[in-house]
Amino acid sequence: MSVGRRSVLKGLVAIGATGAAAKTLGAGETPSGPVPAGAGGAPAAHGIEDLYRREFAASYGDGEAHGYAYHCVNCQGNCAWDVWTDANGRITRENQSASYPAISPKVPDANPRGCNKGVQHSQVVYEADRLLYPMRRAGARGEGKWKRISWDEAIDEVATRLYETMLEKGAGGNYVHMGSGMLSEARAASVKRLGTLLGAVRPYIASYVGDMFPGAGLVYGEGNLGCTYDFFHGADVAVFWGCNPNTSRIPDAHYLWEAKYNGAKIVAITPEYGSTAIHSDLWVPVKPGYDGHLALSIIHRIVALRLHDVSFLRRFTDLPLLVRTDTKELVTLEDVDQADPRFDKRSVALFAADEKRWHGVFLAYDQRSRRIVALPGCEGSTAETLRLKDIEFDVQPALTGTWRLRLKGKGEVRVTPAFTLFTKELRAFAPERTQAKTGVHPAIVDRLARDLARSKVAVVTLGFAIGKHFNGLLSQRAIASLAAFLGKLGPFGGLNTENEWNITGLEGLSGFSGRYRHRFASGFVSEIMMGGGASPAGFEDADFERATGKAGADYLREVGALIDRSEGDAGEKSGKPWWKVSDTFLLFADARFRRNKGGYREAFLKNARFIAYGDFRMSDFATFADVLLPCKSSYEAWDLRTNPGYHRFANIGVPPANLKPIGEAKDEWEISRLVAERMQAIALARFERTKDEKVLRIPDPTHTESGVHDLSKLVEEFTAGGRLRTDRDAVEYALEHVDQFKPGSPRAMVEQGGHLTLNDKAGKSSPLYPDKPYATFENNLYLNQRFETISGRLTFYVAHPLWIAAGASVPTAREPIASRRFPLLLMTPHARWSIHSTYKTSPVLLRLQRGRPCVMLNPQTAAARGIADGDDVRVWNDLGEAVLVAKVAATVPKDALVVEHGWEPFLYPGKKGHNALVGDVPNLLEVSDGWGHLKFGTSWDGNQHAYDATVDVAKVEGVRS
Repeated sequence: MSVGRRSVLKGLVAIGATGAAAKTLGAGETPSGPVPAGAGGAPAAHGIEDLYRREFAASYGDGEAHGYAYHCVNCQGNCAWDVWTDANGRITRENQSASYPAISPKVPDANPRGCNKGVQHSQVVYEADRLLYPMRRAGARGEGKWKRISWDEAIDEVATRLYETMLEKGAGGNYVHMGSGMLSEARAASVKRLGTLLGAVRPYIASYVGDMFPGAGLVYGEGNLGCTYDFFHGADVAVFWGCNPNTSRIPDAHYLWEAKYNGAKIVAITPEYGSTAIHSDLWVPVKPGYDGHLALSIIHRIVALRLHDVSFLRRFTDLPLLVRTDTKELVTLEDVDQADPRFDKRSVALFAADEKRWHGVFLAYDQRSRRIVALPGCEGSTAETLRLKDIEFDVQPALTGTWRLRLKGKGEVRVTPAFTLFTKELRAFAPERTQAKTGVHPAIVDRLARDLARSKVAVVTLGFAIGKHFNGLLSQRAIASLAAFLGKLGPFGGLNTENEWNITGLEGLSGFSGRYRHRFASGFVSEIMMGGGASPAGFEDADFERATGKAGADYLREVGALIDRSEGDAGEKSGKPWWKVSDTFLLFADARFRRNKGGYREAFLKNARFIAYGDFRMSDFATFADVLLPCKSSYEAWDLRTNPGYHRFANIGVPPANLKPIGEAKDEWEISRLVAERMQAIALARFERTKDEKVLRIPDPTHTESGVHDLSKLVEEFTAGGRLRTDRDAVEYALEHVDQFKPGSPRAMVEQGGHLTLNDKAGKSSPLYPDKPYATFENNLYLNQRFETISGRLTFYVAHPLWIAAGASVPTAREPIASRRFPLLLMTPHARWSIHSTYKTSPVLLRLQRGRPCVMLNPQTAAARGIADGDDVRVWNDLGEAVLVAKVAATVPKDALVVEHGWEPFLYPGKKGHNALVGDVPNLLEVSDGWGHLKFGTSWDGNQHAYDATVDVAKVEGVRS
C-alpha cells in the first residue's frame, strides 16, 4: 500500500490538529505556547496531543520535499528511510519507509527495517565533528592544527600530487581507494572509476577489514553465499556460529524469532552469552579459536552414526576423487597411462574429449564397471554436468577402498578416495577427544549432529568472528565442510555467509571495459606490509610451534618469501599482490588507523608522502591527513545500494529537495571529476611548456590497453563523454543498465517508498522466485550444474603443495596462536551502538552505553583483581596498553575480555586504542595461491586477525579524560 505525503497532511488535520498546527505543516516553526492544564495541574491529555502534533508538524516540513536514503556506511542492513527537512532546509529526522512489499502471505515481510544507529543519523550530520570545509594540515600529523582552504586549492594539491607521483614512480605509486565506510553501487563507483583510470592501487575491501570468508570460498568456490533472511522462517534448524544477529543484524533479526515461533530450533555457538544466545533454544559456549575442532567433531559424529547421504557425497563433493597414497596428490587424467586395463578409456570420450585440458580432469573408482574412470563436471571436463547417470553412462563413484593404477612414466601407484583420508583425519576429532579444547560435552555434539543431519531444512550461518583468529581459515573451512557434508543445498539450506545478488551492468560505472585496469591488491597482505611487514608481533616460538608446527623464524621466512614473490607489477600474478611503491594516498571513508593492529599507524605514516582524505566526519585517521576533503553524508547525495543480499530490494538515495547545503561538502563524483579535470589541465600545461610527450602520455604497459595513460583525455574518459558527471548521473546510469533493476527508475523507486524489488535475473545459483525466499545452489542441486571449483564439486581436498606439507589437504583444525603468557583473550565483536567506527562519537548513542571505551569482564575475573563496575582499568600486554572503563558482565567467559570494536583511538587517554595490543601474523595457508580455484580474487584472499591478543587487566586511578 502506498501512502501519499499529502494524505498524511490531510489526515493530521482530520484527526484534530489545531489550526496553528496545520499552518506549521511545511512551515518549519518550532512548537510553542502553553500546554493547557488538567486536573491537579497536570497537562491535559488533549494539550499533550496538540504539543506532539505541533512538534511532528514542524519536523515533517513539506512532504513533497522529503528525500530518501539508506546508510551506506559499512553496515549490511541497507534499510530505506524517509528523510524530513523543515522550511529552512535543515534535516529534522528520518522515518523508516516500512513500505517493502510482502512476497507471500506465508512469509514475514521485511518491514520496517532500521536500527538504533540509522535513526539518529539526522543528528550526526550536524555534530561538532562534521567536516564542513577543505583544510590543509598546519602542524605535525595528528597534532590537530588545520588551515581552512578553498576547494580550488584542495583539488589543485591533490591533483598535483597524484600527477607528480605518476611521473616519478609510475601509476602504482598512487593508492586511490573508497573505504568500507561507503559501500554502495553508485557513490563508491566514483573513486573506483578515478583510480582505475589512473591505474592506481586499490585493495580488496573485504580482506583488508578482515571480513572475508576464504574458508567458504575454498569449499564452495565462492565466499559470499547463502540466503535471504526470510528463508529462516521455513528452517527446521538455524545455527548462528560466531555471530550475534540481535546486535549486528538488527533489521533482520526478527526473522530468527519468527522462525522460532514457526517451529525452528535456533542455536547460537559463541564464546560469549550474547543477545542472540539469550533467546536461542540452545547456546553452545565454544572456547575461542576452537570452532574448527567443534565442527569436525560434529562431522565425526555424523559419520559414526551413518547420518550422511552417501549418494549426495558421490555426486556433489570431491570426496570420491582418487589421491595417491604416497604423495597425497590428486590424480588427474593427464597423469594416467590409459593403456592400463584398470582404467576405463570410454570415460575419456564421454567426459574429457579435449586432451589439452586433461590436467583439470579428476578420477574416481566406479563400483559398477569396477574400473577407474574420468569424471564429468571437472574444470577440464568437456561434459560440464555433475550428473552421474544418463542414457550413455551410469557411474557410481566409490568412497572407500585402495587400488593400483599405472601412471605415465611413473609406474604403478596406490590410490584411494579423498573420503578415506578425511575419515582418517576425523579420528583425531572425536567429541571425547576435543572436549578439553572446545569445552563442549560429547552429548551436545551428538545432539547437534542429529539435529542438523536429520532436519529437512538446516542453515549454518558463519559469522565474521571465526576468520579473525590466526587459524580462522581452517575453522571457516571446517564449518563450511560441515554444511556441505550435511547435503544441504538450495531449498534445504546449507551454509550462509552473506548472500550476494547477481548484479550485471555496473561495469561501466567503475570500469572501462578493460582499456584501463586498477592494480588490485590483496587486502590483508597489503595492509600487513604497509604496517611494517610480517613480524613476530609479540608471539614466541612456542606460540608458532603450537599453531603452525614450525619455529617462528622459519615460519616468517617462508611467509615472507611468498609475499615478496607477489610484489609489484612483476609479481601481480604470482600470489597475493601488493605494491611497495605506493606512497601517495587519496582515500575516502577509510578509518584504517582505528582498524589496524599493533604499530601499523607509525609504519604507515613513515611511508606515506602525501595523504588526502575525504569523509563527512573527523575520524581518527582524518587527524593524520595532509589535506581534508569534506564529503556529503548519506542524506545529502544521490546513491543506490543492493548487495549484500539479506533481502531482495535495492534502495535509493535522493536528497530532500529543499536541503540546505551543510558547509561546503561535496559528493565523491564531483570531487573525483574535479581531480580529473585538474590533472588534465596540469598535464597539458606542462606539455605546452616542455613539448615532452612523456609528461602527457604516462607509460603503463601492464594495466592499459594502449600502453599509456593519455592525460589529455582524462576528463573525456572519466565522464564517459559527459554522461557521468554527477552522483545523480551515476544512479540513473545504474537504473538504465542493470537488468536486475528493470523496470526501475528514480521516480518509481520514490513512489514505492525509496526502493525497488529485484527481478528474477538477480539470483546467482538459484532462481529468485517472486513468492519464495532465496537460497543459493538450487541450480547445482536440481540441474547438476558444477560449482566454481577445480573439481566442479564441493571441495574437501586441497592438493596445493603447501597444504599437503602442512597436513591440511583434508579439513582439519589447529591450535590458536594466542600467547599463553597472558591469561585473558581479547575479543572485539561487532558493536551494538555503532557501525564499526561510524557513529562511535554520537552523543545520542554514547548516552546509551558508558560514554567512553569500555571493557566487559566476567565477575570472577573482576573480583580476583579487585575491579568493580565503572572502575578505570588498564589492559596491557607486551605490545602496549590501553585504559578503559570496566563493565562487569556475567556474559563474558572467565578467560576473556570483550571490547566492542569500533572505538576511535582518540577516545582513549593518550590516544592509545585497544588495537595497539593486537599483533597480527599472516597465515601461510591464507598467503598460499595458485592451485585450482585458490587463486587471488574476491573468493580467495586472507583476513587480518583481531582475536590473537592475550592481555591482563588491573584497576588504575586518576586516568579519566
